[in-house]
Amino acid sequence: MSKQEANIYEIAKEAGVSIATVSRVMNHSTSVSEKSRKRVMDAVKLLNYVPNSTARSLSTSQSMSIGVVVPDIDNPFFSKILQGVTLLAEEHGYQVLLYNTDESVEKEQKVLRSMREHRLRGIVITPVSEHSKETLVQLRSFAERSIPVVLLDRELDDPCFDRVVTEDEDGVYRAVRSLIQGGHRRIAVITGPQQSRTGKERFRGYERAMEEFRVPMPREYIRYGDYRMQCAYEEAKALCQLPQPPTAIFSSNNMTTYGCLKAISELGLRLGEDISLIGFDDIDALNWLNYNVSVVCRDVKEMGRRAMGLLLDCFDRETPAEEGHREVLPAELILRGSERYGHDL
Repeated sequence: MSKQEANIYEIAKEAGVSIATVSRVMNHSTSVSEKSRKRVMDAVKLLNYVPNSTARSLSTSQSMSIGVVVPDIDNPFFSKILQGVTLLAEEHGYQVLLYNTDESVEKEQKVLRSMREHRLRGIVITPVSEHSKETLVQLRSFAERSIPVVLLDRELDDPCFDRVVTEDEDGVYRAVRSLIQGGHRRIAVITGPQQSRTGKERFRGYERAMEEFRVPMPREYIRYGDYRMQCAYEEAKALCQLPQPPTAIFSSNNMTTYGCLKAISELGLRLGEDISLIGFDDIDALNWLNYNVSVVCRDVKEMGRRAMGLLLDCFDRETPAEEGHREVLPAELILRGSERYGHDL
């Protein structure tokens, strides 16, 4: 008999047990004798039976799908996040469904409304804005229906959700401090969106270092970005063409770093000679090409794995916690040479 033909009825007949017994074995119930379990599993092997996860979730009233919502599917950072979530999810028999919000609050709300139609066991989300009341209301409604939510990298103004974040402010502080200690005094920043936790904290790290060492922060050196390459390219080009351009730029995420590098290359500037650069988040493609960019980095796959781990913990709780658990992962500064400057400072 082929995989397509085999079903739970044939398994029961071959094993000489009831359909209910086959169902309990497939759902890993402990209320089945070892003898019956062995007969069922022998029949499964003989008939090449492949369990239908959708049918199983319907029979147990429990979905085996995890929804992962990210703001930029093109960003390699979120690809690594997805890898971390998926690895642990698959170990526990869950499948992952990916949703993209394109850094749009409106699209985020549309995605969350559409997710109500899907059978989900839990949700991992990187919200676009920490101040979106509509997003908060929708996520609370999932939690009220016993579909736990874990926030990843960015946060919301509600302590009830579990979350996984990193030391964004301290990581940036150390990066900008290293530029100052290297002699830089004209240091610009291209920020992330200021409605997000990451955008605000990374800018605070820049401000804290500059203020602590009493380094001026001219208005024209502070450029507000959107974590997208095109915006960063335009802002970096404008910075480098100022009458008194900065000697160093801090880039607030990997896509912003790409935009900076494009502008620097087009203007014929040499990285680590004519202009210095430190970015937030490592870029594997540049490392493969031996393009040595200094970065503040974190273990992105581990962030995804931790977020999925928190979801699994939520599944085991009989009642939701009144206040969510907050895991903070470290951010590491790696200096590879792009922080240098080849001229007198």
